[in-house]
Amino acid sequence: MSAAPDLIEPVVGFRKWRVVADHLTSPYIPLRWDEPVVHARCYPANRTLLFGEGWLDEPHEAPHPRCKCGVYAWHRLPARGPVPDPGRAFGVVALWGRIEAHASGMRAEHAAIRALGAAPGLGGVYERAMQAIAARLGVELVEDASLAQAARGHGLPLPEALLP
Repeated sequence: MSAAPDLIEPVVGFRKWRVVADHLTSPYIPLRWDEPVVHARCYPANRTLLFGEGWLDEPHEAPHPRCKCGVYAWHRLPARGPVPDPGRAFGVVALWGRIEAHASGMRAEHAAIRALGAAPGLGGVYERAMQAIAARLGVELVEDASLAQAARGHGLPLPEALLP
């Protein structure tokens, strides 16, 4: 058995958030992203999500291989869907610390938003909200279609050799 390699540089991935008024929230757990950097913790309240399936009861560091905790990100930018949605935002995150790799994504100990995407044509209220969020977080705002290109300017994806 060989040990997993230590990565010196953060890896980049893609996330989705809900846009609620003037801030971002995780789409599945009650976590506001009021700062550009978040640190994963396995909150007891999360254990009620998904009917409690997949969450560990004992205290542990996040992410844990037998728990669903950690900051989630996809390896590739997901499809946006056929219906434009001003209540969602996609972005680029840099991940570091402990990372649990999965086929379509990963869960990390730490994450920093590096870029946010904005969908064109969703109106002035949406555009102003996204500009304000990006400015407050100190990250670049690009069109959704440019997020993959923006990611290349912030790091590299998890090496293919480390994917399951």
